Amino acid sequence: MSNAPKSAAEKTFQENFVRELQKYKWDAPEELNGNIHKVTVNDLIMHWRRELNRINADQLEGVPLTDNEFDQVMSKVQKISNSYEAAKILAIEDSKGKIDGVYRDDNPLITRKQITLTIFKKAEVRGGDSSYKIAREVVTSNGNRFDIVLLINGLPLINIEQKRTDKSLDEAYGQFMRYYRDGEYTNNFMAFSQMMVLNSEIETLYFATPKTIEAFNKSFLFHWSDDKNNKINDWKKVIEHFLMIPMAHQMVGDYLVIDEAEDEEERKHMLMRPYQVYALQHIEAAAFGWDNPEKRPHGGFIWHTTGSGKTMTSFKTALFLSTRAGFDKVIFLVDRRELDSNTNKKFAAFSKYEPVSVDDTASTYQLGRKLKSGKNGIIVTTTFKLNNLVTELIEAKDSSLAEKRFVFIIDEAHRTTMGTMMGVIKSYFRKNGLFFGFTGTPLFEENKVTGKINEKSEVINTTEKLFGPSLHEYTIDAAIADKNVLGFHVDYINIGEFKSYDDLREQLSEKIKVEHPELPDMEIERKVQTLSMADLERQNLFKYQDATHIPRVVKRILDNWDVQSQSKEFNAILTVAYKNRVLAYYEEFKKQLNATGNDLNVAMTFSFGDENDPTPLDPKVVKNMFKDYARFTGIEFIAGDKKHGEEAYFSDLIDRAARGGSGRNPKNIDLVIVADQLLTGYDSKYLNTLYVDRSLELQGLIQAYSRTNRILGPKKEFGTIINFQYPAITEESVNKALKLYGSGGKSSKVIVDTYQVAVEKLALRIPEMVESLSNPTEWLSLADDEEQKGIFIAAFRSVAEQLNKVEQYYEFKWDDIAFGISEHTWLQYFGAYRNLLRGLPDDLIPEAIIPLVGKTKLTGTQVIDANHIINLIGAKVKVSNGIQTVDNETLRIIHEQIQELSNLGEDEQARLLKEFVDTELVIGKLSNKLNFDEAFEVWKVQRLQNIVDNFAQEWGINNKVLMKSVQAYSSTQPETVPYIDDIIRDVDFEQATNKTAKNRLEYNMHLIALLPKWIAEVKEKYK
Repeated sequence: MSNAPKSAAEKTFQENFVRELQKYKWDAPEELNGNIHKVTVNDLIMHWRRELNRINADQLEGVPLTDNEFDQVMSKVQKISNSYEAAKILAIEDSKGKIDGVYRDDNPLITRKQITLTIFKKAEVRGGDSSYKIAREVVTSNGNRFDIVLLINGLPLINIEQKRTDKSLDEAYGQFMRYYRDGEYTNNFMAFSQMMVLNSEIETLYFATPKTIEAFNKSFLFHWSDDKNNKINDWKKVIEHFLMIPMAHQMVGDYLVIDEAEDEEERKHMLMRPYQVYALQHIEAAAFGWDNPEKRPHGGFIWHTTGSGKTMTSFKTALFLSTRAGFDKVIFLVDRRELDSNTNKKFAAFSKYEPVSVDDTASTYQLGRKLKSGKNGIIVTTTFKLNNLVTELIEAKDSSLAEKRFVFIIDEAHRTTMGTMMGVIKSYFRKNGLFFGFTGTPLFEENKVTGKINEKSEVINTTEKLFGPSLHEYTIDAAIADKNVLGFHVDYINIGEFKSYDDLREQLSEKIKVEHPELPDMEIERKVQTLSMADLERQNLFKYQDATHIPRVVKRILDNWDVQSQSKEFNAILTVAYKNRVLAYYEEFKKQLNATGNDLNVAMTFSFGDENDPTPLDPKVVKNMFKDYARFTGIEFIAGDKKHGEEAYFSDLIDRAARGGSGRNPKNIDLVIVADQLLTGYDSKYLNTLYVDRSLELQGLIQAYSRTNRILGPKKEFGTIINFQYPAITEESVNKALKLYGSGGKSSKVIVDTYQVAVEKLALRIPEMVESLSNPTEWLSLADDEEQKGIFIAAFRSVAEQLNKVEQYYEFKWDDIAFGISEHTWLQYFGAYRNLLRGLPDDLIPEAIIPLVGKTKLTGTQVIDANHIINLIGAKVKVSNGIQTVDNETLRIIHEQIQELSNLGEDEQARLLKEFVDTELVIGKLSNKLNFDEAFEVWKVQRLQNIVDNFAQEWGINNKVLMKSVQAYSSTQPETVPYIDDIIRDVDFEQATNKTAKNRLEYNMHLIALLPKWIAEVKEKYK
């Protein structure tokens, strides 16, 4: 999608690409080929009109839509504000897609005065009523051009932007953003776009068409991959596996999810990732017995790492099976009441536009009634409720439900599925029931779970023994490599319980000498030196005493809070063992916050005596906790109240915590203190830190750490884990867990670099940047040297990307020596980069470089920007005889500050300001009737008018139209000149002072080529 003409190589690639698509049921009609003749969006609309007539022949009674009738259709289309709203229309009536309320013109051949038109038909894949067409080089009313649009039943559902092999797909992404800003995908026919594809010969990425320009996020660009999670980038393979029919149709149909979340900001449509699609396909194959010669249906489990979207995968799986013939119900089982509520909420949001109902169950009686009903659908309930129901049925010798064909999908299948309850459930439904588990941490023999013995005297102690074979795997290493989840930065902190490991060795030596005086010193020394640090920690040489330990931990957390939370934008969880320690930590936080006067929203939660933990909590504790919570939320909960008590509190806490820290909203939660709550199943992209003051192992460790691994964007490069007990033992536990659930140990991709290593990597990148431009204030020397400028830009971006990571460690503090550069010098390099890329749209600046918004903060100095300097001058000028003046020393300071502004990336503004100071202020032209800043603005407007008038005179242009064009010009669409038709129409060729052209045609061609660059330069200078 580009305004520039395609090169021969680009045209050849596009032709080859289209020919390959044609091998897989796509048709490429000549009338939609913009390489042969002009094809516009309006041509696509006319093609859609013909498709509507074809698909709805019966409804139309053989009489095609008249112009008036089709205008009614288009008036409804123009009200579709974005891709998300279009997705909902496409999902109407079992995803046939409908446009209703079309009134027919009078015609003796028709009987229906009002009709509803079908527009999509999700189920009609592989042909049937569906058509698959390719449109190329489609021109919009704004003069933009789409590379390839894939039309399904005439709808522009898939947009493809292609780039040469030597170009970055970032450029294609930036073009999609610019065209979105242009309004190409809102309130028009192209709003039907559901998927955007970035494509070159060597790489392809896809993403759901965003509903707003703010929703564009590079963190949600995905590669397609094979069943073993190997990326597919070769363009022919991409077509064979991803863009072929039926797969392309399914991607915008079966494998699309509409999330009607409670928070309107979070509502969107999503596309499944490849591993999610494969999981669904494998479960479907197992459920119908397609994956074995005997055609025997069977269960199994899906191992998809925590944070990779299992809820969405399990919902789509439940949806597929509940709408297929042969199954009476799909039951989604969770093991805790809060997960029941949370899952039901998500399923309800996902299912609003699906042909299935999602029911929750408030009681065992209600669960039984819904399971016995003939209505198919999805039921979300807890293992506890289902076990109670099955127990009642067994006692009543009622086998009615045992005869039904139920599919059970078990969430977090690593947890209580080894207990007695699951054994009872499986035994009752063993005849016709199918069980599928979803887990990020399956249980293996290494987990050493006790398990249960079944009716065949088999010990069921692993996930595979309970459910059957692994049907699909997507481990934490694969997810991190794909950037679908984040890695972890893990810290192991000795808060002061022992001095050092050398000191522990000395203590142990003395202890052995006392206990075994017969042993020679040399033997004792040899024995002690062979012990690892973890072994030393196991010698009972020190203790964690809450009276001293908890205050130290709290102080450590609070001292680093602003940096770690990025000014309270993110929040954290602190997990400790046992309820009494949760309470102790909570009180200590309150105490220290009161003492320092700091403001932090701290909450705690634990089991309030629910079905998994019947031990009740002291009502006074709950009452005080609710009172504290009300102070920052404004919501009063009542201890013991069924509607406004503990359950409502927990539900509110989960919702509120997921919104981020109090820097985003003063009623949000900064820190939640828990024992076991929220360590599985809890999902928040704004949680970036887990503090751990307890022992965690294997599946429990991975599950807890994974609360921090949700992707957000450049501000969150990894999840941070800070451990406060037994540093070496904890590190052993981490490595053991990673070996079991990832590629293993210290070399695993799961653990990001330590801060020291990250800083070393940054320092290694600095010399290359400095070599490419030794003095950042001399950036002009690269302005006309494209090769050297390219080297500098690449080197700078490399440094900026690594610095962005370094800044997210809680240890971050600028270190001139360790970094190899001072902060001031770095900001000058940033300024050089901005100056050299002046005029480039912001969306082409890499995300890792988080731009400074109009100002630059220098450590220990003031903020330097144009406003600062203008205010400085305004404060320093004196008035003499009604004229503003400055003395020589003030003028020297002003010139220094203007030069600094240039060095920090605002060269055009600096030049303009210097010109104004030297030509107006210094020589005494400024009256004191206007403030300095007002006079500067007036002068800029006059200068801009003069420049426009001069250019208009040179080219014979109407100066008023040209000024209107300059004011309307946007750098987000640099090749588009507003009012270009008016400018060219009013050109007076005879009056123009520029006589370089031989004739009017040549003259217009020169002018059209010159205008975008000239307007961009003028607009940038006088912005």
